Amino acid sequence: MSSFKKGQAGSCHVQKDHRELNQDLSYFHSDESIGAGLPLWLPAGVVIRDELEKLGRELEFLAGYQRVVSPHLAKEDLYHQSGHLPYYEDSMYPSMDLENVRYRLRPMCCPHHHKIFSAKLRSYRELPLRLAEYGQVYRYEGSGALSGLMRVRGLCQNDAHLYVRQNQVKAEIHKVLEMYQKAYRILGISDYRLRLSRGVEAEEASQKYVANPLWDWAEGILREVLVESGLPFFEAPGEAAFYGPKIDVQIMSVHGKEESASTVQVDFISAERFDLSFINEEGHKERPVILHRAPLGSHERMVALLIELYQGAFPLWLSPEQVRIVPLADRHQEAAEGLRLLLHNSFIRVRVDDRAESLSRKMAECWQEKVHSVVVIGDKELQAGKFSLQRRGASAQSVSAQELLSLLQNEIRDRK
Repeated sequence: MSSFKKGQAGSCHVQKDHRELNQDLSYFHSDESIGAGLPLWLPAGVVIRDELEKLGRELEFLAGYQRVVSPHLAKEDLYHQSGHLPYYEDSMYPSMDLENVRYRLRPMCCPHHHKIFSAKLRSYRELPLRLAEYGQVYRYEGSGALSGLMRVRGLCQNDAHLYVRQNQVKAEIHKVLEMYQKAYRILGISDYRLRLSRGVEAEEASQKYVANPLWDWAEGILREVLVESGLPFFEAPGEAAFYGPKIDVQIMSVHGKEESASTVQVDFISAERFDLSFINEEGHKERPVILHRAPLGSHERMVALLIELYQGAFPLWLSPEQVRIVPLADRHQEAAEGLRLLLHNSFIRVRVDDRAESLSRKMAECWQEKVHSVVVIGDKELQAGKFSLQRRGASAQSVSAQELLSLLQNEIRDRK
């Protein structure tokens, strides 16, 4: 972690933003007939989304999370109960009236997860209870704020809610921050800083935040965790969620605009609003504290930041097209197809370029299209039983089919 420097992985002399790169590399598409801020994900973009979700699932599994799934909308009363109405109403889509019932598209998953918590009587032995979901949510950003994938109206969040005892809060926040740092190391993100997003003490606080005597306690806990972790941070009054303070991970876009990429939030309001409780050691009901966290934030913003970080030239495990096979003539196509099947059946993203074009043109297109690895097959390769492997930024090497498969599988598995 550092204080916003240039020269990150994939940097080049002219840093393009993700919208410019998208014009050539086709990650997403916007269509006016669908609506601004509601991107259509194209195959290359979905690869990155899927790989991020896979990473998130693995990290959460190892950390003891349980996965849940909840609907994209609910009765409006649910969001009155949660406090999204009125504190967040300006960012919500308007209600839908159906059979005398008013529904809303959800802006967040938390009210749904609270209902999952309350679906059964809980014991203190179940806590911390960690519920995770890749949840699609809808927020009505003003048209002037929309910006490619950075700021959208339909987004998929790497969401989770942790239901903990008050004396477990600090330890769980430490674990969340450790997960964030691990995810960022894997993704190659080193240029970020942490923000302690606090409430405000002014009179207008009542219009933006739910009043509660635990505000100072929650801000103090977050500050203690940051200090104990040795992580540099800054404080920002007025940036808290309406139900409590939070830690945000801030990353700079190529245009120098700071974006919140990840968050962990302390919520001491919702347990009371939803009458959430667990049975403690004495057999009495006790309210949990709720932690909201999203280490990968939304797919949309994280993908945008990664596109800009790597300028489209992703590491192998994130590359939409991992391998392209280039046969030099028709007589080499059978071997090319055999190799393609070997790699494809091992879940490696590969295709064959069998067009009647020169090798130099095909290679130039590979690098322009940010293909990670290129395998060339000609007479010499067939005779030797080994293929010429050319990887972005590395010298060519000669490998057999099994050596190639093992090399790729190990690098993808380790997310190098």
